[in-house]
Amino acid sequence: MRIICRQIVLLFSGFWGLAMGAFPSSVQIGGLFIRNTDQEYTAFRLAIFLHNTSPNASEAPFNLVPHVDNIETANSFAVTNAFCSQYSRGVFAIFGLYDKRSVHTLTSFCSALHISLITPSFPTEGESQFVLQLRPSLRGALLSLLDHYEWNCFVFLYDTDRGKLQFHIYINKTQIFNLKWLCITYVI
Repeated sequence: MRIICRQIVLLFSGFWGLAMGAFPSSVQIGGLFIRNTDQEYTAFRLAIFLHNTSPNASEAPFNLVPHVDNIETANSFAVTNAFCSQYSRGVFAIFGLYDKRSVHTLTSFCSALHISLITPSFPTEGESQFVLQLRPSLRGALLSLLDHYEWNCFVFLYDTDRGKLQFHIYINKTQIFNLKWLCITYVI
């Protein structure tokens, strides 16, 4: 009986050690920031600091260890190099900004390597399982307004190439509503 108890205790302690080893005390998280985006980088650092200094251990049972790279999004080689650098560090997720020149590179890498990309950038037009958008898409709200109020004319203001792209996507969707007039203004 005593031998069986020892074996059970030994087996239990072995499983306990394996289970506790499965939960790391620190999690690597990456940050890809476009040069001169100080506000986003500061917010990222503050969020990491607040998480790591949380007095409630059940809220933060692990520490976040950030690995940050500043990139030039116009250079696809630099974006690829920064992503590979993050991946080699073993990051669990990447918080990053993108623009139209780097969105497809980042989303395809994240999908292929199963790394989450958390971004405050405007939503992409495709659904990606590994991209978490912090901003909602405006398309559904705009189309609902057009339908509900039966508007046949509206003004869409944009000041970036991304806005122009969004506008063309809205145009394709508004054909459903048979708009007679469409007013466009480009803000410089």
